[in-house]
Amino acid sequence: MTRLSDAILNGAYASGKAPMFDLRYGGMGGYSPNLTEWVSNQAYIRRNLVCLLIEAPKGFQYLPNPDFWVGALKSMVELHPKSIEGFNAGLEVDWTETDVGGGGEKMQDPTNVTRARSEPVFTLVDKYGRPMQHLLHEWITMLIMDPDTKVPGIATIGNDIRPKDLAADMYGATMLFFEPDSSHTSVSKAWLTTNMYPKGTGDITGKRDLQSAGEQAELSITFAGVSQTGQGVRDFAQRILDTINMTNANPYLRPAFVQEIAPDVVRAEQGYENNATSLGATAVARS
Repeated sequence: MTRLSDAILNGAYASGKAPMFDLRYGGMGGYSPNLTEWVSNQAYIRRNLVCLLIEAPKGFQYLPNPDFWVGALKSMVELHPKSIEGFNAGLEVDWTETDVGGGGEKMQDPTNVTRARSEPVFTLVDKYGRPMQHLLHEWITMLIMDPDTKVPGIATIGNDIRPKDLAADMYGATMLFFEPDSSHTSVSKAWLTTNMYPKGTGDITGKRDLQSAGEQAELSITFAGVSQTGQGVRDFAQRILDTINMTNANPYLRPAFVQEIAPDVVRAEQGYENNATSLGATAVARS
């Protein structure tokens, strides 16, 4: 069976590298389905967003061990999120209405077009010792504002390294969010968001209840942000995706996470290996 030769759209509103089906084919809701176009009836399935840290807050460079701060933030936003939500690029058309005759019909004329605003929300399960909440707490108090003094903690460090301004790039990060296609080779959607900083640490609470089990600390952190979307951002995301070497990036080819039996286990006298060795050593020799 041959694939429909012109199933993939070229030109028109197709742009970028991500393949897109030609809408003129694959419709199965007419008088009768046309199964010669069955490939073109494949549905779009949304994939998980990839988050990449593009720029860390400049203020991290004024803190002790700035590489640690950048590395911790990069890991938290790229590797730790349970979910990332809040992104939207949908358009909305406003209109006004004019009566058409006396029967109740109305003519609607467009008056404005707006795009939905994205508001990133990260869901994170904090790890042992609450390192994520500590990072968020220090980000806010050191680079944005201390709740008691109303002055950022970075203003209290030594005069010789104290920053001269507190512009938005001092406390805001820039991140790229993109959705790859099913082959993980092309970018389907992308948002480039700057001025990103946490709007809070999440609740920091404590309680005592001897009848209840312990609880995970699941954080839902909303970030401020100004987002750009469109073909230029998709092209930028595509360039970055193209630099990621996927050759042999197969988890089933990964070496075993341990490579030898622990010494204390080897020293134990009982076990599968000892059993086989003992059996061989005590076997009755054949005549």
